[in-house]
Amino acid sequence: MLDLSKPFAVIQKEDQHQVLILEGPVRRLERLEQIPRRSGKDPAGRRYDTLSLVPFSQIREKGFEARRGDEELLCMEIQGQREVPVGEFLAALPKAEVSLVSGPDFEGSEEAYRDVVASVIRDEIGEGEGANFVVQRTCRARLGGFGPAVALNLLRRLIQTDYGTYWKYLFFDGSRAFVGSTPEKHLSVDKGRVVMNPISGTLRKAGLESLAPSGVRRRLLEFLRDPKEINELFMVVDEELKMMSKMCERGGMIIGPLLREMSRLAHSEYLLVGSSGRDVVDLLRDSMFAATVTGSPVENACRVIAKHEPQPRRYYASSIALIGRDEDGEPFLDSPILIRSLEIAPDGGVQLRVGATLVRDSVPEEEVRETVAKAAATLASLKGEPAPQPRLLDGLLRDALVIECLYERNQRLSTFWFLKQERAPGDGPLKGLRFALIDNEDDFLSMFGHLLAHLGAETEVIPWRRFDLAAVGDAVVVAGPGPGNPSAVDDPKMALNGRVLDRLLEARRPFLAVCLGHQILCRRLGLRLGKKRELTQGVQKRIDYFGRPEDVGFYNTFCGFADEPRPGLEFSASPDGEIHALRGPHFAGFQFHPESILTTHGLAIVEEAARRVTGR
Repeated sequence: MLDLSKPFAVIQKEDQHQVLILEGPVRRLERLEQIPRRSGKDPAGRRYDTLSLVPFSQIREKGFEARRGDEELLCMEIQGQREVPVGEFLAALPKAEVSLVSGPDFEGSEEAYRDVVASVIRDEIGEGEGANFVVQRTCRARLGGFGPAVALNLLRRLIQTDYGTYWKYLFFDGSRAFVGSTPEKHLSVDKGRVVMNPISGTLRKAGLESLAPSGVRRRLLEFLRDPKEINELFMVVDEELKMMSKMCERGGMIIGPLLREMSRLAHSEYLLVGSSGRDVVDLLRDSMFAATVTGSPVENACRVIAKHEPQPRRYYASSIALIGRDEDGEPFLDSPILIRSLEIAPDGGVQLRVGATLVRDSVPEEEVRETVAKAAATLASLKGEPAPQPRLLDGLLRDALVIECLYERNQRLSTFWFLKQERAPGDGPLKGLRFALIDNEDDFLSMFGHLLAHLGAETEVIPWRRFDLAAVGDAVVVAGPGPGNPSAVDDPKMALNGRVLDRLLEARRPFLAVCLGHQILCRRLGLRLGKKRELTQGVQKRIDYFGRPEDVGFYNTFCGFADEPRPGLEFSASPDGEIHALRGPHFAGFQFHPESILTTHGLAIVEEAARRVTGR
């Protein structure tokens, strides 16, 4: 069935009854743009052209920081393709013993990983560098007598015992093998329809099999109501909506939440759907890489990863990309996240990397246990014939209380992002206005710009390093959100924003400021800045917004304080003086994020503020 002396790949997608077998030479590439693309119909119908393993360090194409080793962008140019029933494929596999010589063992102690978790919470999230970060652990083992037949039998074990994942796959490049069972779609594009699948929040199934059905139901409901698990998912949805807002002209619509049960775990998830006419490889580049395996904002998360992970991630947390043409000759892309995967060297050396999402209220011991649970199904394939794990949640997916519990999550979220945004470009209450948005290294700005564009405005996002106030003419400026300490006056980013806001204030030009931009505005107005008593990274709160209640989303460590009334300024502030929003005669500032899914009436808040400062 397969020539084991040459490169090949096998893919089982979403537990289907067929496997896809691909064969062809593998090239080493430098950049994503070198991935070959073909056009036009194939006489045989749907055609798979390339399968690429993208290393995490490829994110440097976006200018983001990443450690790099000897890993390369591997691209199979597919010359042969066929679909085979799973049973037929498994029956034809060559006999090969999976002989574990050593391991699997995690590098470093659990105590060392707990220390890293504590450091990230304290020194990164606690200092305003981001809302969440994923820090990985590496597990190593060694197999005896390794070859492609052994890799095929590892895949067989995963196919027979793991379930609920997006892809189970094997990629053999002629010497090394990559074998995995990855739960999460990273990105798919089919006839211009773009889909992402943020998954976060983890229910460990260990021990559930010993409970009565009522006990399993109770544990599932506890998981669905756990604020940490809920907020963890909301944060990654916000982060991937940022990507959708950049990739898709009309942003992304949210579907869900949904539940996904796998052999050892269950996760909560959403689907994000949009449309785009752009090249699939360009979209793949813009989507590097999912917040569920990096953190948010992604650019600063890459810096934090490089700081706290001394070794390159190699292929962990990146993507594997299948590109081809459909029956009409239109390009398509199917790309899972590269996690829960074994990288196996020709000498049998095995690497498996797993990570935990760290948020402000993470418990280090729990994050250690989560990494062990995430590795369990993949490691079981190394240790012998794993026992099939029972499905425990199937009967609960239609349980009325479970469904109600899931959809309660959406009750106070922004309805804007759950609906198709079908207003014609340039049509709306802000038609004729131009906005120049200062990108302070957080793509929340893309979502904010999307709201403005939906309201009819023309928008341009400009990186802070290239922002020139004189060059934007009479555009309304938006000082955007971003990581960092607003009081670090020597920081070039803070200094640039400060100079721009000073000139706007002096000229009495209309402008808006969001989160970091708002904090810098507070400092330029002479208001006191400080660290919040309680971190609010990814938190929804009900505030008094200039006389009316609003549910809004916060992602901040620092804030301004309204210690006393100021002529010409209005404050929306907490009882202890933390400023939620402010407005003056020609400007408005938001400490919260109107564009976040956590802000229920974000579109109306942005429209009201933009009309007010521009006199519309």
